[in-house]
Amino acid sequence: MILQIAIPTPLNRHFDYLPPPGIDTNLLRPGMRVWVPFGNSRHCVGMLLAVAEQTEVPKDKLKTILKVLDPVQPVLPEDMFKLLQWASHYYHYPIGEVISTALPRLLSQGEPAILQSPDKDGGEYHSEWVITPEGQLIDPKTLPKRQERFALLLALLQQHPAGLSESEIVIELPNPRPTLRALQKKGWINAQIQQSALTLPLSLNPAQKQAFDYVSSQLQQFSPCLLDGVTGSGKTEVYLQIIQKVLEQGRQALVLVPEINLTPQMVSRFKQRFTVPIAVFHSKLNHQERLQTWLLARDGLAPIVIGTRSAVWTPLQRPGVFIVDEEHDPSYKQQDHFRYSARDIAVVRAQRAQVPILLGSATPSLDSLQNVHLHRYQHLILPERAGAAVHPSFHLVDLRQLTSRQGSLSPQLKKAIVQRLENKQQVLLFINRRGYAPVLLCYQCGWLAYCEHCDARLTYHEATHELLCHHCGATRPLTTDPSTIECPNCHHPKMYLIGQGTERVEETLEKEFPTAKILRIDSDSTRSKYAMHTMLEQIHAGEADILVGTQMLAKGHHFPKVTLVGVINFDSGLYGIDFRSSERMAQLLVQVAGRAGRAEDPGEVIIQTHYPDHPLLTRLIRQGYTAFAEAALKERQQTEFPPYTRLALLRAEAEDVEKATEFLLMAKTQAQQCCDTEVKLWGPVPAPMEKRAGWYRAHLLLQATQREALHRLLDKWLPMLPASTPKLRWSLDVDPQELL
Repeated sequence: MILQIAIPTPLNRHFDYLPPPGIDTNLLRPGMRVWVPFGNSRHCVGMLLAVAEQTEVPKDKLKTILKVLDPVQPVLPEDMFKLLQWASHYYHYPIGEVISTALPRLLSQGEPAILQSPDKDGGEYHSEWVITPEGQLIDPKTLPKRQERFALLLALLQQHPAGLSESEIVIELPNPRPTLRALQKKGWINAQIQQSALTLPLSLNPAQKQAFDYVSSQLQQFSPCLLDGVTGSGKTEVYLQIIQKVLEQGRQALVLVPEINLTPQMVSRFKQRFTVPIAVFHSKLNHQERLQTWLLARDGLAPIVIGTRSAVWTPLQRPGVFIVDEEHDPSYKQQDHFRYSARDIAVVRAQRAQVPILLGSATPSLDSLQNVHLHRYQHLILPERAGAAVHPSFHLVDLRQLTSRQGSLSPQLKKAIVQRLENKQQVLLFINRRGYAPVLLCYQCGWLAYCEHCDARLTYHEATHELLCHHCGATRPLTTDPSTIECPNCHHPKMYLIGQGTERVEETLEKEFPTAKILRIDSDSTRSKYAMHTMLEQIHAGEADILVGTQMLAKGHHFPKVTLVGVINFDSGLYGIDFRSSERMAQLLVQVAGRAGRAEDPGEVIIQTHYPDHPLLTRLIRQGYTAFAEAALKERQQTEFPPYTRLALLRAEAEDVEKATEFLLMAKTQAQQCCDTEVKLWGPVPAPMEKRAGWYRAHLLLQATQREALHRLLDKWLPMLPASTPKLRWSLDVDPQELL
């Protein structure tokens, strides 16, 4: 008998081996891991795909498997094994690499798939770490500096008296177990199993109840539903009550969220409602924690699984419902290596398991809206905010009427900020550009500070006194003020900083409102381990008056005291080079606007723009996201872009400026020889940013009306392409979300 094994290599094929001596091949099943020799001196973990009777490899060339790592049962359940095979075929990515992506790292390294006893190290997954009365009396600020981890953990648990699981604590405090044990010995914290729910289900308004009733009636069949609810409309409460129904049937729920920063608040809501173990998946888990969480879900011991993109590969013993929150978010698409869409994988999983899936969003993707129009998805609409909250009002400010001396804040925005500060309310200012200024310019000769490795300008960061490339990370330290730097081209003695970033807006706010407490939230200010959590606590405690930040503030956060949102400059989204730019612009604008007026106080949104008459912007403001989406879909149909066509993007990168294009020209010629007129080939063309991190990039776009035609071509064509080399590499992106 011949064993067909998937090996984690870039080669899109399986490898044939002989079974180890003395093993009954009738006991071998797909999904079992094996230890195999590979290459001249390497050994690695592979996975059994099938048992065959024949091979094209000469018998004397076949190697023998060294060991079967899962002799009793496959580590992968059959449904997940078949899903991974489907994903490998759909995304045209090597099956060994797909399996390696989906498995916890320790399983890919050959570690046993053993669930630790809940009474030992695995107990944290079933229990809550809670602060004791003695621990509540300790002021973390009084602890010595050498006990910084003690102080951080104490403060965290004091802020969450109901308790946190280790999988939640690790988001804020990596490798928390030694600290947990130390504080437990001191009697400051304790681990206990939660015995009762903390909150009761809220009463549903008519729209929420209609959505709940529909999904509840579909629990025994595949039913894809788009839960289209405005910000603050109570989508999470609908999720919770549907999951309660699923749990009553003894089944499991998988909930996906787009970003790790949103995981704690989602988990907190779920833990206040349910007493069952909740498995939490995110990138801050160490390898052992990830394995244990994965096994809890696979073995049915965690009825609820919550996680980010990679959690979509978590096996469930008894799936009952899949939920994708903020389904429009581009972070659900993996942008390198195995380029899969977690949202789309979740839909396929639900279809195969014959259970419903909810795709929730206040700004649904055009893909999902088109599926509604084609009657593939049920459209469940939550048109109003829950409780007494009302929709915010919108106002456009024409930046063309401002002088350069007025800076980044218009008089209208300044006046609105003053009113909110007087009323002890919070203000959120959004600018989707970090750093101080995006351009360092010489007025004398026009010289700009560019990155040596990318086709991109360097951004000046005042906090670190350096020029930074936001694409490759290259830095150029500055020892003096940028305005006193001599131009390297014409030697003019003065340079100028042009444009606004979060740091510059923060500086302006400090001058304009010297008594206000200002908090800047971007990827620079939240780089330390605990910064984001600390800032969110400050916001909710009322210790910040003005929040200024990037899209990190726009997604999913609940700021009940924010009544004014100011959008500093949103024009880049109006004229983006990607065909999805306007869609992303609209979604981000609606999401950030949704932070205003989520409690009883009405909200206001002020948008500063140089294009107040832009048709997409005015339609969005005056008629809402639904009207915008309808117009955008018509535009997509006319230009033959998704969701009306299917795309695949072949990317090539080379160290030489011409080699990437030469490779794609050769690939295009081969594709033309084996494809029919159903697939159009566009390019090759240089990437919008041709040079990035020292590599020159080019694209070849494939476009087809029918998905089947596109994949027929890919099946024939890709095996003809040569493998990547150290000087030239290529990759395929099926259903690309970005053409950058």
